[in-house]
Amino acid sequence: MSETAQLPRRSHSVARLTNFAFVLPAVVLFVVFIAYPILWVAQNSLLSAGSEGGTRYAGLTHYIDILSNPTFWTVVRNMFLWGVITIPVQMVIGGVLAYCIERHTRAWRGFFRTAFFLPVVTSVSVVSLVWVQIYAPYYGIAQEYLKHIGITLTYSPIGDPKTAIYALIIVNIWQWTGFSMLMYIAGIANMPPEVLDAARVDGARGWRLAVHVIIPMLAPSTKSLLMLGVIGTLQTFPIVHLMTGGGPNCASEVFGTFIFKQSFILGDTGSGAALSVLVLMIALVLSVLQIVFLGTQQSSAKGRSA
Repeated sequence: MSETAQLPRRSHSVARLTNFAFVLPAVVLFVVFIAYPILWVAQNSLLSAGSEGGTRYAGLTHYIDILSNPTFWTVVRNMFLWGVITIPVQMVIGGVLAYCIERHTRAWRGFFRTAFFLPVVTSVSVVSLVWVQIYAPYYGIAQEYLKHIGITLTYSPIGDPKTAIYALIIVNIWQWTGFSMLMYIAGIANMPPEVLDAARVDGARGWRLAVHVIIPMLAPSTKSLLMLGVIGTLQTFPIVHLMTGGGPNCASEVFGTFIFKQSFILGDTGSGAALSVLVLMIALVLSVLQIVFLGTQQSSAKGRSA
């Protein structure tokens, strides 16, 4: 009788070990590639180079230096502008393109999908080189269009501190709008056709159909694009590094280029680590806010449907 009672216990133990074995690789990868690097960077942010070649404990000195650096607040402003402008513009243009392609094209649908998604898969170095030439004064394509409205560029928009960040934002919107379009195309494809037919029977057409039926049904795609947009904003680096290097006069500096300069150009690894920790904290706060906000929306929607 006792042996029979022990069988369920043994099977339960084997099941627990099996479950742990499946989870173990993910845990190891998380510890090695995420947890340990974060702890290592956090530790370095509290250290400074000693006078005899070693390291010494610096406390919060690097954090104080970063927060008192005017360039840091220029970076915060640029990242705010980057996210506030690029995310909604990409979603709006991508949604309009997706709706027009899926609802108003037949034979050319594949061509338009490929054409608008092509910048997403194009090398960043190629995109940067092309747009540097587009922005070039006197002979750039932008200059040719501006001549028709009486404007002559004597400087490149990426060379002026007042316009550099906005010029880069335009490039980022051009490159990544196709991704938003693809996400909305997937959302439109998953719409139940009977819902759209019922809305048309009730008299919903054109703008009313889009605002009251299609846009609410695309809410999951919009939420995903919002979260990915925030993550992409904080990870911005290649376009800025290749086109302006954060200049002129730090006017287009972003977190990625600022960390790169502090750590590898100036050799101040302590300040670079402190800045990385601050960016991580900002990312965590934004992630929590998004989870709370999106969770509140989902719970309220469930409450209304109940």
